[in-house]
Amino acid sequence: MLCAIAIIDPAAAARLTELRRIAERSGVPPRDVHGHITLATYIGADEAGFISSCKAILSGRPKFPVCYHAVEVWASESGTKSLIVAAPRKDPAIVSIQREIARACPAGLNKWTREDTWKPHTSLLYVPGADLSPVAEAMRQAFEPFVTQVDRIEFSRVYENQGKFSYETAETILLE
Repeated sequence: MLCAIAIIDPAAAARLTELRRIAERSGVPPRDVHGHITLATYIGADEAGFISSCKAILSGRPKFPVCYHAVEVWASESGTKSLIVAAPRKDPAIVSIQREIARACPAGLNKWTREDTWKPHTSLLYVPGADLSPVAEAMRQAFEPFVTQVDRIEFSRVYENQGKFSYETAETILLE
């Protein structure tokens, strides 16, 4: 699996990490937030072709702002509210990039990053089977909307081994 991810600036990632620390009060161990928004998750066989298509789409693109405006709790496939995310607005710059990538490789994307289902977000906390609504509410109370900058897109390979994930950056594209 190969993800195309928009990287937010370090100060924004630190801000989201501090927000995530609220979960400690509920017994969830602290962990840093990887400051990114997944644009596409490619599960096809031609990774080189996917990266090449994305490079063409991203060529000459400027850096762009992202405004995080809410903390949301989402239901997992089992129906429990087990995922808390920081949600940015669907501003034109990020939507345009995601749409072009999704249209270039529609058959190769997972169901969550296709054009019609994609929701931009940064995951803050995921506890399978748990109802995280009370934790999300505490995070909402501490959250203040903010704007961050995206200055690069990374391609990150995701490996799963016995339910644990590891990541490797395959390539980085700097925006102008």
